[in-house]
Amino acid sequence: MRFYSFRRAFLSSILVLPLLGLVLIDVFAPVDLTPKSGSRLVLAANGQPLRAFADAQGVWRYPVTPAQVSPNYLEALIAYEDQYFYQHPGVNPLALMRAFLQAVRYGEVVSGGSTLTMQVARLRYPEPRTLTGKFKEMVRALQLEWHYSKQDILTYYLNHAPFGGTIEGVQAASLTYLGYDAQYLTDAQAALLAVLPQAPTRYRPDLHPEQAQLARNKVLHRLEALGVWSSERVADAELETVTALPREQYMDAPLLARRLAGRSISPTLSTYIDASWQRQVANRVSGYVETISDDVSAAVLIMNNDTGEVPVYVGSAEFASQQRAGHVDMVKAIRSPGSTLKPFIYGLAMDQGLIHSESLLMDVPLRFQDYQPDNFTEGFSGAVSVSEALQRSLNVPAVQVLDELGSAHLYLALQKAGAHLQLPPGESPNLSIALGGLGTDLESLVTLFSSLDRAGETIRPRYQPDEPVVTQSLLSPGAAWMIRQTLSSSESTPHGLALKTGTSYGFRDSWAVAVADGYTIGVWVGRPDGAPVTGHFGSRTAVPLLVNTLLPVITGNALPARPESVEADTICWPTGKPEPESLCDERRRAWILEDTYPPSLMTAGQGTSHSSQVLLNLAIDSGLQVPFGCELATKTVSTVLWPLPLNAWRPVEQRVQSRLPGFDPRCNARLRTAARLPLTLAGIREGDVIAANPQAPIPVRLWAEGGQPPYFWYLNGQLQSERSSVFQFLPDPQFQYEVVLMDYQGQLDRQTIESN
Repeated sequence: MRFYSFRRAFLSSILVLPLLGLVLIDVFAPVDLTPKSGSRLVLAANGQPLRAFADAQGVWRYPVTPAQVSPNYLEALIAYEDQYFYQHPGVNPLALMRAFLQAVRYGEVVSGGSTLTMQVARLRYPEPRTLTGKFKEMVRALQLEWHYSKQDILTYYLNHAPFGGTIEGVQAASLTYLGYDAQYLTDAQAALLAVLPQAPTRYRPDLHPEQAQLARNKVLHRLEALGVWSSERVADAELETVTALPREQYMDAPLLARRLAGRSISPTLSTYIDASWQRQVANRVSGYVETISDDVSAAVLIMNNDTGEVPVYVGSAEFASQQRAGHVDMVKAIRSPGSTLKPFIYGLAMDQGLIHSESLLMDVPLRFQDYQPDNFTEGFSGAVSVSEALQRSLNVPAVQVLDELGSAHLYLALQKAGAHLQLPPGESPNLSIALGGLGTDLESLVTLFSSLDRAGETIRPRYQPDEPVVTQSLLSPGAAWMIRQTLSSSESTPHGLALKTGTSYGFRDSWAVAVADGYTIGVWVGRPDGAPVTGHFGSRTAVPLLVNTLLPVITGNALPARPESVEADTICWPTGKPEPESLCDERRRAWILEDTYPPSLMTAGQGTSHSSQVLLNLAIDSGLQVPFGCELATKTVSTVLWPLPLNAWRPVEQRVQSRLPGFDPRCNARLRTAARLPLTLAGIREGDVIAANPQAPIPVRLWAEGGQPPYFWYLNGQLQSERSSVFQFLPDPQFQYEVVLMDYQGQLDRQTIESN
């Protein structure tokens, strides 16, 4: 009995002591399968790599799970490397014994006897290739099997196995050597990648294709012998030749990839980029700039207006070119937009009821306080309509409308709609922004122009599926339609595009932005360092690239349905409204928004000027003007006047002096002289600050000089009861007042003051 008790105790100790030792080792030397940091991979919409980024050590590693790898690779790997992977506890004694006997028989190591788990232990905890190292590897393998599932262990191997050079993991190997994802491996490729980690340098297909093919065939025959694959399947796989594939350098949309990788830690970044279209446009851009200069770059951004998805993002002409500064992303570079913001000046003014499509504007030399714009061609056309001014991109009319709209209003509206705007240091919004006197980027312009295809609502470009859809209102549907219709109707616009060009001061930037067939496309051409490209401007330089880029997707390019808020009607110049024949010098067919007929803008920063329609007090017998206070029999007649700055551009019979008869000499000379004086609002000056004391209020006293009574006073838009030449009011503290004075003939003067 003692013998049997001793034997049981001995046998128990043989089993318990190793387990106890393993527990102690596990306590003092625990294991984990924390993966190494992966490389970064930016993918096109179809999953194709656009650009890859190595990890901090320069290793290429793209994490995958077994479910993301081709099943035939897993079959080849497990059958060749460890056919009992799912049965053993981490160490396969039979495999170790086989490896030992083979080594004794052949005098060299024929098979290593290592399981996949032992290989993972070696990858995670490298040890010298000694007996001691092998023992530690076995212990680690047992620990891993204790703590982790077979799926976890297999996943670690798939992502960390060496495949030659700085390539680790089956996904990196497949992308590098074969050019596509590991889930699409053929049988021959699966067998090759299964054996490659055994000798990563010797079997590399790009360096040693013959040896790689021999090793691959060895795997195929092993699979056939084990009955994993049929003879026919193996024979078909052997027909596939291993070729020396070049190392693929993924560099499509490199600047977008860099931008996205810089704001995310995700190892895989999906985008909406259309890989084929992206390459076509990038090649077009590179070829196009070669026809201009060696130091010129270009950028193209295309966005789907329904979703905001961006299928094409070309940030520079040649990413690797130092001379072209290809590393500078010109989609996000802040530059002067030139005239590209003009459509939104007119659109916002339409929504404010200031203009319609055929409102009378002045293309003449005008000064707006200390700002005097010129046209790009340095010539002037006289009277022009809003549509003509926009189609021809005239500068002075745009500034005239912005002067009425307000620079701050435009700036805030564009900023709220999603544009990134940048003013010069210390500057506030002013009239120069109509002609590019601020900074913005191509992405912002594409955002703004999308409103012309979205009933006035902008949408922000989206590059990744997890980005939210961000929309903002910029224009009313009617104003957006009218602006798009105007841009599309220009005879110089190719293919009916709603197209706007721009050129910054000194020929530094050439722009073209267009809406067509559900897309918005923006193009910039210039030098990234801001140097001039003399002789190149938007319509000459940017438009050809835009058209060539967009042509493949243009089909019908039909204008959206006209909103109910827009109607067509006939208006007259110079009033801007429907008028009888007697008050109409020129009839025009106009688009009218919300049944509003804005009067023509007459002053345009010129100070006091007549309104377009005036009443004249004429002597019945002589037909000459009779000033107020002269006792002659009179009649009242109505006539129309063109803005004074247009006088020299109008026929003689339409000029102010022809429309305003002289004063009757029978009237007192003093009355005649006073009547000839222009209307002036006296008593305050523009920008005055007045003191307001509620305890002892002091009225502000104003009076009219010149003009023709009766006088009409407006305070902050409200008509006051007084019709005399004198007006006064009590100011409230911390308030702004706009005072407008109008006389019998329609002359206007206005002043703005503040109280404190």
